[in-house]
Amino acid sequence: MPVPVKSVGPAGSGDPWVEQLRRPTNGTIKAEKARLRQATREFESFFIYQMLKTMRQTIPESSMSRDTPMSGGLGKDTYTDIFDLEIARKATFGGHNSIAELLYRSMEKLVDARFEPGSAAPEIKPLKVPDPPPQELKSVAARPLPGRPTPMREIGRPDPGLPVSAGHPAIKRDPIMGRFGSLIDQAARENRLDSALIRAVIRAESNGDPQAVSPVGAKGLMQLVDSTARDMNVRDPFDPAENIRAGSRYLRQLIDRFGNLKLALAAYNAGPANVERHGGVPPFAETREYVRRVTALMGQSRAK
Repeated sequence: MPVPVKSVGPAGSGDPWVEQLRRPTNGTIKAEKARLRQATREFESFFIYQMLKTMRQTIPESSMSRDTPMSGGLGKDTYTDIFDLEIARKATFGGHNSIAELLYRSMEKLVDARFEPGSAAPEIKPLKVPDPPPQELKSVAARPLPGRPTPMREIGRPDPGLPVSAGHPAIKRDPIMGRFGSLIDQAARENRLDSALIRAVIRAESNGDPQAVSPVGAKGLMQLVDSTARDMNVRDPFDPAENIRAGSRYLRQLIDRFGNLKLALAAYNAGPANVERHGGVPPFAETREYVRRVTALMGQSRAK
């Protein structure tokens, strides 16, 4: 009796991960993201499984394998599928720049939008290119006559004959606050900080990339080194909520320790020991530029 093979991928409607992803949930944003990450990893596993099946079709059958047990028929196909499925799951990378991670990043915004205060559930519409509107034929008399100069208009002023778009509000909105604004505001309230300060540090440290990793191993939005992450009881430094909460708490500790924002920023960049050793902002070009940049970004954020 052949062993039933568990169906995988989008075609396998009986898969528990597919059914779980389809069911609406009222959980937390962290639970929803965990569900999304599991689904993207299963998709990567399915992709590798299909690739293995395609590769097997290009390999000719060996004459040595003929007339051996399970060498043909349904039994061979069944156990080959089981083997390929297990290999695909073991080979699923799920790390930085993997198929699963790229899919997760592209769809993470939908989860963020669902839990953004006051935002409606995002609507995913099918890709359809609308037919271009009929072009109105202009009169020949409207064209400049040969030999006459074309009327010049002032540079920087829109042509009154062309429609001017006001721009989509999402383009004008700061992308960091658009994705992590509620987390930043919550961390600011918990640690008695200005939201503009947290936002400026995120901009200077990672430019809003929650998966960023520095050459020295600092991770996430606020670039937490491993020792700081352990001190702040961070389990996943790439989780935006944990990273922002821990980085903000660490900033509060540095401000309370040195009693000065510039010294706290210098300690955040170069370490508290260097600030104490030099009795102020260390004479490191990188640290001095970091303090200057974060202070300037904070001023720009307040102005906006």
